[in-house]
Amino acid sequence: MSATASITVRVPLAIRRRPGRKTVVTPVQEGAPAVATRADPALVKALARAFRYQRLLEEGRYASISEMAAAEQIERGTSARSCG
Repeated sequence: MSATASITVRVPLAIRRRPGRKTVVTPVQEGAPAVATRADPALVKALARAFRYQRLLEEGRYASISEMAAAEQIERGTSARSCG
């Protein structure tokens, strides 16, 4: 009888959850072509707002998140989540 050989293949990857879908992210390897990715517009917009709100607070333009929310005409909860 012949011995059965088994092969184990390990592929490093990460599964990232995105709203409504899962994305498989593999490590970059030399010689492999880069895969074009698409930025999530909602995430980019949220990050831009968060950095702006943080800068406004750090510059002392507003004393509190509540004051900034009233001046910027946004809900306080929205600004508090963005400033983190």
